[in-house]
Amino acid sequence: MKPFLELLREIYIGSEVDQSWIIDGNPGYGLIATLKQISAKVASTPTVKGGSTIAAHTEHLRWSLEFAMAFYKGVQPSGSWDESWAIRKVNVAEWEKLQEDLLSIYRRLIDAIKEVKDWSNPHLLKGTLALLPHAAYHLGAVRQLIIAVQGHKF
Repeated sequence: MKPFLELLREIYIGSEVDQSWIIDGNPGYGLIATLKQISAKVASTPTVKGGSTIAAHTEHLRWSLEFAMAFYKGVQPSGSWDESWAIRKVNVAEWEKLQEDLLSIYRRLIDAIKEVKDWSNPHLLKGTLALLPHAAYHLGAVRQLIIAVQGHKF
């Protein structure tokens, strides 16, 4: 699982080495660093009426990692996918907390994945592997929203 964890780290935190596989290897290119570069106002601005926001993508990722965490605890998670998109607008304090909460659940999830000794459950394995494309998709969506809202290019 070491390569998997390295790739997940690259998406959420950024690359530790010159080599990167998914995102640019420059500092600030991981999801967490990308989010820190924008204000609560930018995070709350949809590009079209009724469209998604960066805050919504961030909450969705936080929620989905909490959802996944239940599996590592041996619990069948509950909740609806729709509720993961409930937060669309945040103030400064809420934006800071949301970012902290995302980083916190990311770290706890990494620890939980490292503790798994038996990967024979296909749902656990597939669900774990799905964390990579899911996070990569949302990082790309967030970056595109940043460009659309404030014109910042990466």
